[in-house]
Amino acid sequence: QAGGLLLVDGSGHAASVDAELVAVEEILIAEGAFDVATASDEQHRAELWKGRKSAFGAVSQIAPDYYLQDTSVPRTKLPDVVRQIYEIAHRRNLVMMNVFHAGDGNLHPIIAFDAAEPGVLDRVRQASKEILAVCVEAGGTLSGEHGIGLEKRDLMPLIFNDVDLDAQACIKEAFDPDERCNPGKVLPPGSRKTDRQVGKR
Repeated sequence: QAGGLLLVDGSGHAASVDAELVAVEEILIAEGAFDVATASDEQHRAELWKGRKSAFGAVSQIAPDYYLQDTSVPRTKLPDVVRQIYEIAHRRNLVMMNVFHAGDGNLHPIIAFDAAEPGVLDRVRQASKEILAVCVEAGGTLSGEHGIGLEKRDLMPLIFNDVDLDAQACIKEAFDPDERCNPGKVLPPGSRKTDRQVGKR
């Protein structure tokens, strides 16, 4: 049973890609991979990637519900952060999977659960906050590609201080004085600390 699956894409001139793939295979085997497969043609490559693209649908075979995270960390910190994410899951008695873009450090931890289980939503939410705190501590961000919204709004102080949040709130007010654009999202309530005048020139 595999602990994980790594897909490596190469691009460039055929000769250089072939040489890179040989080097990649040597590294993978040296690091403990027990099976390495190279796509024989474009169809085979598409089949390998289909597994990655089907990952979220496959979660339904494990649990009826899932909570998808989106964060990003420096690539050098990926192994340690992933280890800590699984430790959080173990501590919270949750099933955790990870699907991510290793090339840019973009992480998508998936917590699989059954919402009918009493108390599980609280454990899921707590685990989510702990995961984000771990990622920020590692030099990462609250969001890799899907934004802050409501979910991560109250965690913005993990990244920004009061001065930063105040400046962002002032800019938001200048462009959206009536709070019509995503009201209540991104910035925590009370982010505006100063009474500086924001309005039309």
